[in-house]
Amino acid sequence: MKRLILMIQFLTRLPIKVNLDVDEKDFKKGSKYFSLVGLILGLLYYALGNILNILTTNYMIISLVILIFSVIITGGIHLDGIADTFDGLYSYRDKDRILEIMKDSRVGTNGVLVLIFDILIKFILIYSIIQVTDMKFLILMPVFGRLSIALAARFSRYARNNGMGAFFIGSTSNLDIFINFAILIFAVFISAMYLPELLILLFIPFIYISHCKKYIDGMTGDTLGALCEITEIIYLLIVAIRW
Repeated sequence: MKRLILMIQFLTRLPIKVNLDVDEKDFKKGSKYFSLVGLILGLLYYALGNILNILTTNYMIISLVILIFSVIITGGIHLDGIADTFDGLYSYRDKDRILEIMKDSRVGTNGVLVLIFDILIKFILIYSIIQVTDMKFLILMPVFGRLSIALAARFSRYARNNGMGAFFIGSTSNLDIFINFAILIFAVFISAMYLPELLILLFIPFIYISHCKKYIDGMTGDTLGALCEITEIIYLLIVAIRW
């Protein structure tokens, strides 16, 4: 339970005011809860979507509020990751310079552009989906996003010598992946989103691992965050096309 609370505190801004006595090992053992944190977020998105749907039939407003809530409740942690990743990877410098750029707290042109496109694409896709189906599709979006992080952490190597990403990359076990998949199956069951096309999402982490390896010979915490955002967008795209 301690490690689950730790992961909720680390990956979200949910107001759990508990002082935990944790160490590096607790972080390394926390990746088994990634999908569960995603499920908690998905259920919150689902609940908020249904409340908003009672209050208004303006789908544009509903989509905007859900999107803003998702950024606030996660602290934009993965948005920061995708901005840093695009600033670094697509500066087309050598590995050391790319990693230096990704570590810089300042956001460059590539980062700004990808943030604009990320938020705009999500808004358009959510808006198009909620007009033709119920809010249950929101449950699986963050689950797949966090599962992709777990998969990448298990099957990639760390590109830096140290950093937060090292807590998960290289420390995630096959058992952790099994637990994440069990949570995914449960999430699919309660959301009733039986779409075979969603199996495509399980290949995204491996494609992205290979892509990052060409630039920095591994993955970092930032690229894990970027992968989460990319997976969520592809998930929404699949659902939008399906309906």
